Amino acid sequence: VERGGCSFVEKARNAQKTGAAGVIIADNKCLCSAGDTCSSVVVLGNTTTTKSKERSCESTEPIMGDNGSGSDITIPSFLMFKQDADLIKAELIENHMVRLEMAWPL
Repeated sequence: VERGGCSFVEKARNAQKTGAAGVIIADNKCLCSAGDTCSSVVVLGNTTTTKSKERSCESTEPIMGDNGSGSDITIPSFLMFKQDADLIKAELIENHMVRLEMAWPL
């Protein structure tokens, strides 16, 4: 789900109402000095098995807040960096399956 248009709580609630097991919200802007130009770059070496990933900014997790009306939401949700979400969206546009694991340290 793209960020914007309504609150995080409304997005999670709408996803829950449609039967989603969880919701991932893609940030629509970078939160660093690079602005909307930040990106995750996947560099392929001489073979397709050699990959490295370089982040150009944002060293801490993005923060998503409850506006106080989310007590009825029971599915997990999180906000993903724009540059990481862009990579996933590109795979989905190419009709590739993408699997994500939602995990938090306790």
